[in-house]
Amino acid sequence: MKKKIFIIFLITLGLSSCRSTRDMKLFQNLGDHELNKVVVKPPEYRIKPDDNLYINVQSSNPDVDLLFSPSKSSMYGTQSNYGDLTGQYLNGYQVDSKGMIYLPLIGEVHVADKTEEEAKLEVQKKVEEYYKGTTVTIKVLTFKISILGEVRNPGVYHNYNKYINILEAISLANGISDVASLHSVLVLRSTPNGSKSYRLDLTKKDVLSSEAFYLLPNDIVYIEPDKYKNFGLNSSVYSMALSAITTAILILTYVKIK
Repeated sequence: MKKKIFIIFLITLGLSSCRSTRDMKLFQNLGDHELNKVVVKPPEYRIKPDDNLYINVQSSNPDVDLLFSPSKSSMYGTQSNYGDLTGQYLNGYQVDSKGMIYLPLIGEVHVADKTEEEAKLEVQKKVEEYYKGTTVTIKVLTFKISILGEVRNPGVYHNYNKYINILEAISLANGISDVASLHSVLVLRSTPNGSKSYRLDLTKKDVLSSEAFYLLPNDIVYIEPDKYKNFGLNSSVYSMALSAITTAILILTYVKIK
């Protein structure tokens, strides 16, 4: 009888500690000697139709600056507002279905399939045909990512840096939950040829060389729940049942001894 009680105790202890800390460690097979050898190259994002661009043209002529950014007008004492989504939508330059943006007096400029730097040079060339001595800046405003599943704050996040990787994205969502699986992280990406999906195992060093380690605008990240989640949700029920069985066996043992 004592042996049975001991076995039940071990089962209860095993179920209560349902996850190993090893399941929560990143890059488990990455040795210390390899850390300095890891080189992860960020991708070069190419502008697509429907992207919204920040375009700033600066020159020695205030009228030229005002032409491309009317909200800079000192007449109204305002500055160009890109600090919120509404300001970005109103002041940005939308890339149309043909990959063009429209600049005042200059007309259409093709920017699709170009990097920010290539688009800047193309716009600079067009502007210089009309106004000499100008400086052009271009940034993609529509760099948003959706983070769903087992993170502490799922939602849509906007990135204002040039690059963001999967670990930084999870940090934006305040980290993973206690039942998140690092072995199966899904990244959904929209491409000109349709949607593409990636499965990332964040416990393996191979993820550093994945195309999806660095995220692109409009990527969707889904952190799947671990296989222990269902047990965790019902652990209190299991614990009560095992406690009841253990108590019953102890009572029966006591009665038998008597």
